[in-house]
Amino acid sequence: MRGASGLLSFELDTGDLKQVSRFVDALRLFRLGVSWGGYESLVWLPVIGAMHRAPEEQWPNPGLVRIHVGLEDVDDLLEDLDRALRAL
Repeated sequence: MRGASGLLSFELDTGDLKQVSRFVDALRLFRLGVSWGGYESLVWLPVIGAMHRAPEEQWPNPGLVRIHVGLEDVDDLLEDLDRALRAL
């Protein structure tokens, strides 16, 4: 595959930070982090960074999730995401 990237964003169908936190807490393979160049799968909530440097009216949607897909088995990663989505 050429020209592809393992970095993507999506929005959960909720703006409730507590529900979004349940999603992240349910993940077992994706680790919370912002380093997009490594081999491990990572998840990040942009609202976390915004909370510390911007007024609330400038925060992104709390449901915005960014993930970096690492080198783990694809089926394991899909299962991990499915489990987290079911936790919502």
